[in-house]
Amino acid sequence: MALSSILKGQGSNVAKQVIDAALSVGKAALHTVMPDDIEFYLCSLELVDCKDTRIGFLSFSVMPEQITESFSPIQTMIKTHAGVVTTFNNTFSPIDISIAGTFGRKFRLLLNYIDPDVYIRKNTPGIAKTGFLSLNMGSIAGVSTGVKSGYGMTKILEHIMKHSVDVDANGKPYYLKFCNYSLNTAYLVDVVNFTTSQNMASNCIWNYSMTLRAVSPLTKKKVKNKLSELLPEVASNSIGNGITNIVNGMTRLL
Repeated sequence: MALSSILKGQGSNVAKQVIDAALSVGKAALHTVMPDDIEFYLCSLELVDCKDTRIGFLSFSVMPEQITESFSPIQTMIKTHAGVVTTFNNTFSPIDISIAGTFGRKFRLLLNYIDPDVYIRKNTPGIAKTGFLSLNMGSIAGVSTGVKSGYGMTKILEHIMKHSVDVDANGKPYYLKFCNYSLNTAYLVDVVNFTTSQNMASNCIWNYSMTLRAVSPLTKKKVKNKLSELLPEVASNSIGNGITNIVNGMTRLL
């Protein structure tokens, strides 16, 4: 096969990946204004303190293999002589959420992520800074940027889970938020269980599974005047995933 044909084929793949990345951003924008009509395939976990300051954040650029939300209303059924009487509580009923999947093993460009371990060490006096090397590239257009492998993303997830049952320097608890944009649901959650596992069949790939319990719904955010302000919240890592694919395609082309 001629070299020109190979380059032409690879160039077409890069162009397709650029278009796919642009479409991803457009779909995210549509989701922000029509969340119940336009699905956006992404979910995220956010850890905040009592002042609602974000100390941990991770978008699942690789969606979980399974997400289950189980709703059981609070009600009691009593059989009487005349029939069945049902009493119920119309306040929020806890929702059990189970999530399982893997981030794979390859490196990915992440946008807008926050590792709570790094954040707490950086902002708490008296805690030693650890680590000799960081793949955090800093901030680009106000968005934190870095490169993480599947293992690195699993460690961020682990740190978020660990600190969700911790307290800050003032003795106040942290709060964990789960947003499932693919179903347009958002809750304040408690961690019931978190497990990581690896086996010989998938060496160097860490699998995770977690059980969360939603204890309160999150108030829907009002649509802001500038749509661009919503995109980092909804599509940050999806955009990064698109850029990663473009870079990989260009590398093959070269």
